[in-house]
Amino acid sequence: FVVSRDIDPPCMDGNKEHRNCLICSVPISECHLGIDACRACAVFYKRICTTNRPPSKCKGGEGKCIEKDATTSCRKCRYERFAEVMGKATDTVPAPEVERIFCDPIQLRKLEERVETTFIDHTKFLLDQPSCSSSSSTPLLDKIRWSYSVLCQTRKSGETATKPVSYHLSQGEFDGTAIRFVPATYSMVVPNARIFAAALNDFATLTFPCFAKMDAVNRGWCISSCFQQVSLLDSTYRSVHHFPNDLDTYFASYTTIVNNDSINSFLNDCPFDTNEEEAINALKVNMTRTKSMNREFFHRVKPDDVEFLALLGLSFWNKDVALVNEELSTVVQCNRDKILNEMHEVYKSRGKADYATRLGELFCLLDNVEENVTLSKHDIEVYRLLNLFNEAFPARCKNPEQE
Repeated sequence: FVVSRDIDPPCMDGNKEHRNCLICSVPISECHLGIDACRACAVFYKRICTTNRPPSKCKGGEGKCIEKDATTSCRKCRYERFAEVMGKATDTVPAPEVERIFCDPIQLRKLEERVETTFIDHTKFLLDQPSCSSSSSTPLLDKIRWSYSVLCQTRKSGETATKPVSYHLSQGEFDGTAIRFVPATYSMVVPNARIFAAALNDFATLTFPCFAKMDAVNRGWCISSCFQQVSLLDSTYRSVHHFPNDLDTYFASYTTIVNNDSINSFLNDCPFDTNEEEAINALKVNMTRTKSMNREFFHRVKPDDVEFLALLGLSFWNKDVALVNEELSTVVQCNRDKILNEMHEVYKSRGKADYATRLGELFCLLDNVEENVTLSKHDIEVYRLLNLFNEAFPARCKNPEQE
């Protein structure tokens, strides 16, 4: 329905007795503009406010016309009287406070439900030994925590070993933990990705007994099917920690970063002929999508360390791995169930009776990562057309189940 802007709602105070207009003193039964004013005075005041031209000349010359005669035709005195009454009404009746609605999931979590969280990286390798206690309610998550720190340590050592001597000298006191993040270049990407793949294989062997018992073919399919998703989740997790206020900086590997400034020099050491302008634009499209789909959402959800470990395990055993063959499908479902059961134990131990909403946020985050990985497969084909990263794809592998 349509409500005219010139019609004000009737006074809702339940008093049906006639009152007088505070401007001209005529009897009224309704209030206008939020005060006891007749319709004529309200229309008069609104018209002047709309034109923004208040009367400047008093008819009586003294500015007291309305005191002598409430029904005076002096526009200046009548306007000033209305403005005075409106001002008093505004001072005495504070405007209702509008409730703020937060879209940030972290604001929706109750204060008492927040827990301390610890960032996990290579420095935790010697500190966080796997729990040997049979009483632990989260043995798998405990294993994932320690194995992830091993993965970080392997990546740090492997990538550092490929750096020139000048890099090591720039570290100052090289204590094995300090890292100077450097801009990524083309020549670093494939070697660092291979280091990550090898470390991911060790991570899975240490964490999941079923993985160690698989044949080499299935282990290879597990790593290749989860590599991009685990890589993107890990990169986002570390980017949010190290660059919380810089959403445009990402980790290209464990020790290298990329942002809007460094991307322009990314291809400086590329040995292949390529259209650099098109290639840089394609890389920027990928970065922008990652920021909007993953980085910003991860920054809002803010998973704690245990939640990140669960996401890491679920990313490793994702639906792409399950689609390879029946054996892997069974293993994937079994491990995902174990991880979710342990997360139930975690939330119960924290006293969170209703944690379905929080799990929903985490699964939305994971879905975003999966969707971005799906879209990035198109990016890879674009890179290959631009003669980039072909050395990483010497031949297309065939699924043994499809032979």
